[in-house]
Amino acid sequence: MSASNDLAVLIERWFTDRLMRHRGVSSNTIASYRDTFRLLFAFAQTRLGRSPSQLTLRDLDAPFIGAFLEDL
Repeated sequence: MSASNDLAVLIERWFTDRLMRHRGVSSNTIASYRDTFRLLFAFAQTRLGRSPSQLTLRDLDAPFIGAFLEDL
């Protein structure tokens, strides 16, 4: 698995395995998390100049997440 695909795979597994199967969260919760990731990816596009498919887990460090939260 390439570094660029790692993040996408981790997020997909988190949604399908963790949230849907193990936690049994509502569809509204999943939609809320999905929308938050969309905001995060849009922020990354603006801030880092990278599309979601180009992001890696290392891109989402504490300073970046802090800046994202401040931007909200």
